[in-house]
Amino acid sequence: MGYKFALSPGITVDIEPQYDLKKLYIELSSECNLKCPMCFRNAFKSEFGTMEYSTFEKLLSDLDDFPQLEHVLFGGIGEPLVNPNFFKMAEKIKERDLLLSVSTNGTLLIRQTLEKIIDLRIDELIISAETGDYGHPSVRFVKKLLQRIETMKEKRDTGKPAISIETILTTQNYKDFPATLSELIPHGVRRVIVSNILPVFEAHTHLPLYVHPPEGIDLRKFISEYIVDRVKSELPHFELKTERHCNFVEKKATVVRWDGEVAPCYRFLHSSTEYVYGLPKEIHAHSFGNIMESSLGEIWTSREYTWFRFKVKNNLFPSCTDCDFRDGCFFVQDTENDCWGNSPSCADCLWWRNIIVCP
Repeated sequence: MGYKFALSPGITVDIEPQYDLKKLYIELSSECNLKCPMCFRNAFKSEFGTMEYSTFEKLLSDLDDFPQLEHVLFGGIGEPLVNPNFFKMAEKIKERDLLLSVSTNGTLLIRQTLEKIIDLRIDELIISAETGDYGHPSVRFVKKLLQRIETMKEKRDTGKPAISIETILTTQNYKDFPATLSELIPHGVRRVIVSNILPVFEAHTHLPLYVHPPEGIDLRKFISEYIVDRVKSELPHFELKTERHCNFVEKKATVVRWDGEVAPCYRFLHSSTEYVYGLPKEIHAHSFGNIMESSLGEIWTSREYTWFRFKVKNNLFPSCTDCDFRDGCFFVQDTENDCWGNSPSCADCLWWRNIIVCP
C-alpha cells in the first residue's frame, strides 16, 4: 500500500515504498585509536560505543529484504578496525557476495591484519591521509603502508583490496595536494576522494577553503589538473552551487549506527556541533528506527523515512546557506526545524551542496 502526502493545499503525491536499498553504511564503532584535532568525534554529545555481534547478526538477517543491495561500507564516524569482531563481520558480508569497502585511518593495518584482509578478498580500503596539523596520518606513513600492501598483494597474486585515498583540504594544506598525489598514486591508488573541512570548533573556522578561497586560483581546476586520466576522483565544490544533490539519497543508501539506530546520512548519525560558514550549528542525531526493535526493511519503507528521501531528492527544503536572513534567523541554530516546517532539516547541509564529500 502506498503513502499519500500533501505538497500544498489541494496538491498531493502518492509514493509506493520500495525495498530498493543499494548501499549500506555500517558503523562498527564510533570509538577510534586516534584523536585528530578536526574530527567530528571531538564535538559528539552522544555516547561512544562499538557494535555488538548480536546487533550485526540482526542486521545481517534483515538484508534478505533487499534484493538490490550491492555495496556495504564499514565506516561511520569512528575506526571500524577497533571492533573485535571486525573479521567475523567482514567474512559474513563477503559470504553474501556483496562489495565490501572499509574506511580506515590505516594505523591498525599491521601485517597480520593486512594478510587477513587480502585473504578475505575485501574489495576496497579507503585510507585517510593529509598534510598539516589538522588531519589523519601523514603522507609519509601512508606511502609506506601502500608499499607494504602492494608487495603483499603481489605475493598473494590478488587484485584486492583496491586502494582509495581520502584527503581533506584546508587553507593550510591545499598547496601540498600535487606532492601528495605524486607520493601516493604510484603505489596502487585507484581512487582519490577529496573533501573540504567542516569545523567543529570556532578556532578552526579559518580553515575552510569555501569560506576563505585563495586569490587568483580556481581550486577545482587546480586539483583536477593533477588527477585527470590518472585515477578515478571525487571532488568537492569550493563555492555554493545552485544544485543540491545528496549522495545518500541518490545512491539509495542508509547508515546503521553502532547501537542499531538507522540514520539517513553521516550528518544525522550523532548529536554534535559544526560551524557552517562561520555560524555554530547544533546537529541533533536523527534515527528512523532501531533494527533491534524493527526490521531494516520496515524502517526503510516507513512513511516517515520514505517522505524524508522524497523531500531531499526533490529539494523541498529552503537554502539557508545563501539566504539573506541567515545571520539573524534562529532556524539556522540547529537541525530540528526550518522555516518551511521540515523536521529534521537539511537546509544548510554542506554534504548536500557537495562541499563536504564522504566515500
